[in-house]
Amino acid sequence: MAKEKKQIIISEIRYWKQNKLLPEHYCDFLITLYAQGEDPDKFVKKETSTLQKERRQLRTKRFMLFFFSLMLAGVATVAMFLYKEYQTVTFVAAVILSLGFLLIVTRKTFIKNGFAPFLYISLAFLLLMMSLKVWTAYFGGDTTLLIGLLVLNCSLWLFTGRVLNLLYFTISGTLGLLMIIAFLILSL
Repeated sequence: MAKEKKQIIISEIRYWKQNKLLPEHYCDFLITLYAQGEDPDKFVKKETSTLQKERRQLRTKRFMLFFFSLMLAGVATVAMFLYKEYQTVTFVAAVILSLGFLLIVTRKTFIKNGFAPFLYISLAFLLLMMSLKVWTAYFGGDTTLLIGLLVLNCSLWLFTGRVLNLLYFTISGTLGLLMIIAFLILSL
């Protein structure tokens, strides 16, 4: 048997042993069998199985997507508040970015791979920032409208958390509403 195949098989068997997918003595027997009496460490350079490599790649992709989506959301937020001359353009850009996130999230393969929560969070953040931008641009001094917009955002988060069974949205919506209520009680 080729050395590469032995390396793959022995690393997989070690992964099985490490994660208790097979009894330990079976794994030891299989390692000895495939090593053909030689030192099994000679065949395996790293303790990485194919499944571990795939998981690491998926984790890297998730992190990169999370970082990219948060960067886009942050750039859109900063642009909405810094470019006062082009308020309409930045607002439209943020809306298009939000719709793009929404379209990406609705793809089944995207949801299946577990990337959806990152975009859900980015989309909620963008929606909050857009509502704050609308408030500052058109209703700057009206705190009643600001509280109404915040209640609307928190209610939307709570509703989304309950419908999609997303604990982080349920908690953030509930805490946001409780903080608004506490603010109203303390400001009386």
